[in-house]
Amino acid sequence: MGVSETVTARPFRVTTTGVAALCIAYVAVAVAVAPTTYFEMLTQYTLKKYSLAIPVLALFGMAGVAVLSRPSSPLAFVLEKLRVRGKGVLLITGMFILGAAAFSTLKHVTPIYVAFFADPFLADLDAAMHMGDPWKGTHAIFPRVLEPALFVLYGPVWFVQMVGMILVAAFTSDHARRARYLLSFLLVAIILGNVARIIGSSAGPIFFERIVGDPRFADLISALDTTASGRGMIATSNYLYSSYAHDRTVFGTGIAAMPSLHVAVALLNALFLSQFGRWCRYWGLFYFAAIMFGSVYFGWHYAIDGYLAILGAVVIWRYVGRFVGEKVISLE
Repeated sequence: MGVSETVTARPFRVTTTGVAALCIAYVAVAVAVAPTTYFEMLTQYTLKKYSLAIPVLALFGMAGVAVLSRPSSPLAFVLEKLRVRGKGVLLITGMFILGAAAFSTLKHVTPIYVAFFADPFLADLDAAMHMGDPWKGTHAIFPRVLEPALFVLYGPVWFVQMVGMILVAAFTSDHARRARYLLSFLLVAIILGNVARIIGSSAGPIFFERIVGDPRFADLISALDTTASGRGMIATSNYLYSSYAHDRTVFGTGIAAMPSLHVAVALLNALFLSQFGRWCRYWGLFYFAAIMFGSVYFGWHYAIDGYLAILGAVVIWRYVGRFVGEKVISLE
């Protein structure tokens, strides 16, 4: 698998400030739709989660890059980066937190206006496309001994890589590369995470019985309940369902299956990392494959959720690349 590049003209100059303006408009929509939920979510993110996680990730990430990039004077490397990109990083970090709160707000309140209606159709389509429910195939081929590793990749590592890639983009000196990733990330959240989520409003196999009232995926829940990792996923689903059922604003709130944002962001990150060399590309592709597989294995998504996410992420990445005038990089 290689990487192909096509150079495109830059009809407009997309700035970080421009991306921030779009993010502010997105936040304004969330505030207008559900102001109380938004500010509760913003409090959750700023005071309880990201306020500590982002500085820690930035510190360790910069230290590692500094040692690899300039082993003779890593501190000078860090200070130079902060001098050149410090203000920009603060702007991007602030926009990320505001935008994350907006995304979670809209995800949380969407079922109030658009009920979950697509699960039976998506489950039937999934089974027809794969000659049976795809989760059964994943459980048949995947060694149970590796399940804890898949659990960690799908859960804790997901948070680290999502925030980590935002920080990598924020510190990137190449304007076009930085603008392309940030605008693509924001559009993935808006187009796939909000608009497409309304069109195909669904909860996913792990919530199927609670939402639809049909025990179609009871065997999946039983299979998950036989391992510690599976029980951890069930516990997380209980946490999210309780938030949905009782309309409680909690960290990570919201239920949505179609399309899979886990898969879309993992693929977007793989495309972004492909610009930084072979080993970054390999990690990005491996992680994307693990997330796609895990989303079906743990019952969070129908396989078709991932397919639509892949299509949407690729289209957004390519067209944003043309818009900002960066080399359009694709995986082959």
